[in-house]
Amino acid sequence: MKKLGYAIYGLVGAGLVLAGFATTEKGLKENNRTELDRVVEDYKELGDMGFRGFCPMDYKVAFSNGEKDVVVDYSDGDYKVTERDAVYGGLVGSIYKNGSEYEVVVPEYDTWITIQNAGGGEQLSTVIWHESFHAYQNSYCKIEDMAEGEILTETELAERIDNNPEKKDLYQKEMDILGELTKEENSCDAKEIAIKYITVAEERNGLLTDEENRSEELYEMMEGSAYYVESKAVNYENGEAVYRKNYLNTASKCSEGNSKYYRHGMLECMLLDELDPEWKDSYSFDRTLDEVIAEYVAE
Repeated sequence: MKKLGYAIYGLVGAGLVLAGFATTEKGLKENNRTELDRVVEDYKELGDMGFRGFCPMDYKVAFSNGEKDVVVDYSDGDYKVTERDAVYGGLVGSIYKNGSEYEVVVPEYDTWITIQNAGGGEQLSTVIWHESFHAYQNSYCKIEDMAEGEILTETELAERIDNNPEKKDLYQKEMDILGELTKEENSCDAKEIAIKYITVAEERNGLLTDEENRSEELYEMMEGSAYYVESKAVNYENGEAVYRKNYLNTASKCSEGNSKYYRHGMLECMLLDELDPEWKDSYSFDRTLDEVIAEYVAE
């Protein structure tokens, strides 16, 4: 099996790294601590978002400038801080397996806000939500165990699909069907959407190789659910207008490149919310999102 990648932001160039604010305890900058405080406060309202056992603060968070990581371990209101050489050569949002534990690695705030052009609306805290969900998927649900046989990288997979007009067109049809959920005045029945979606998905799956099917299902489940969690955090932190603009309005329009798997999986999670608000109670990444939707269609 090829190693699965979780980096969602690959950033190159020392010029992106600004001089930091004054530090507080052991190298933890005040603005980085503010982002962690935000996650802690968000959790009081958002909780596990229905994914049993998920808590973003269960995982250490490393703020990286590409050369040094400042690793923060949160426990009952206290931050324990250590420093180490950066575990990744570039600036990324990802997870890192340190022994038997998974950690979150994100750019430090000064770098992040520069990349966002100081006006993108998205907080670094929501990236922590996204990546901590990947840590949860692996530590709690063992999602990598689902990857049997060869798994294509996201880039390889996207290129294969994007270069095949029939596969690509049917993927866009799937996205259009799921996109009905994002309309401000959604009058469609969720079961009806699910039936139309599964019908097209089954037709399209017949065109894919086993390797392509496994890879798509894994990325949609793995990245799509993390993107869903991220979107919920953005909605809470930044409000409905930003959430709709940055997530809902663009979700079904993205049919090329790696990002389609993030959006597709998010829309599948949204459909499942409509079919059964309690669907996550018994979900532990033991089935693909398509399989769960198909179960509701069959009922």
